[in-house]
Amino acid sequence: MGRPVKWSRELHSIRERAAHARTETWGRVDLEELFGVGRVTAQTLMKVIGEVQPVGGAHFVERSSLLSFLDVMIATPDFDQAFRSRVLEADAPPSPKPLRIALPADLRSVMLRDLPAHISLSPGRLEITADSAVAMLESLTLLAQAMQNDLAQVQAVLEPPAKPPYVEDDDLRAFLAELRSQRQS
Repeated sequence: MGRPVKWSRELHSIRERAAHARTETWGRVDLEELFGVGRVTAQTLMKVIGEVQPVGGAHFVERSSLLSFLDVMIATPDFDQAFRSRVLEADAPPSPKPLRIALPADLRSVMLRDLPAHISLSPGRLEITADSAVAMLESLTLLAQAMQNDLAQVQAVLEPPAKPPYVEDDDLRAFLAELRSQRQS
């Protein structure tokens, strides 16, 4: 028989804190704080709670799943046995499928002017239309390559230079315009 689970005596207060918390999705660190456990135990708890959602390399459980788990653990007559059997039956958290998009060699030197019409940039706006998630990802990859190769032009489109302030004095305005034209030449 294994050693007793320390937080089993605090199930009611843990459930109460979880029920009244503002947190809807609970990550590993949240569970560490809620249960007063370390990293490995919090990871085990996530597996035991179930319905683990992978998000950007991290894993989360919904509050409803956490509360259901706590309710079952509170209601069971033999906590240690119920918890250990859940640990043995728990599935590993799902791992996200890696996205593999490779640009053909001829597109590795793509510039902003080479982007297809379904990728459009305007000041403060990016628009990509695609008929599937894979096509969207391919377009994002192509855009990233164009931004890497032609960043100055992309910045010029997305962040146009601010308009010069309006000057009421005609002579001063003409002088500033002449200076700007000389600087651009």
